[in-house]
Amino acid sequence: MSGKAKAAYAVIVSLGLVLPDIAFPQAAGPGVGAPAGQGAPAAAPAAAPSPAPSAAPSSPGASTADNGTSGSPIIEYTDLNWLLTNRISKDFNAAVTECGRYDDVYRIDCLRQNMQRIADSLPDDGDYGRVKRILSNAAGKLGNIVQKYADPKAPRLTPPAGANPRFRQSRSYKAVRRDKVRQAMAEAAQVVQEAATQLLRSSENSAARLAHYQSISVAVGSTKVLLRSL
Repeated sequence: MSGKAKAAYAVIVSLGLVLPDIAFPQAAGPGVGAPAGQGAPAAAPAAAPSPAPSAAPSSPGASTADNGTSGSPIIEYTDLNWLLTNRISKDFNAAVTECGRYDDVYRIDCLRQNMQRIADSLPDDGDYGRVKRILSNAAGKLGNIVQKYADPKAPRLTPPAGANPRFRQSRSYKAVRRDKVRQAMAEAAQVVQEAATQLLRSSENSAARLAHYQSISVAVGSTKVLLRSL
């Protein structure tokens, strides 16, 4: 470059019209090709943490409710349904029809086996689990009465085919002593009444549970008609 050109260039540079790289080094940017004056791209805002999923009830057919004090959920079973409740009532009605056909001495064991079958058909847990335990306990007490007053000389009664369409398993019934049948039936009636009462008390201030348990309690209590010896 000639001397005059160098002098002119120096004047231009001194006026700030040209910014040589050596005088104004380029600041580190986002990379090659970024528009002038544009800094590094803003970092994407951190994603807000997802809310923790609420704990689902561990038992099927259950819902949770806050106990109002500690905030921890209380599991309340909601598996009650009228299809199953009505089935229980129909099973007891069928038991009354079947056992009512037999001699008094066989009725307690007939009721016992029907009640145990109904209990065995129910779920182990939830609201019907309570019903299952009450019925199974009552059936066990009826069995003790049969054993207490058993008549070893009487033949076992085998129900005829179709005696109870809802109880198809093969079975036979034991007889109690005829001279003790009134006493045995009185004790059996007390067992039935206790079971019916326990069902009502197990509702625990739940309107839904009370409606179902009351229906089942009535069905259980209806079997006392079998325990009135002539």
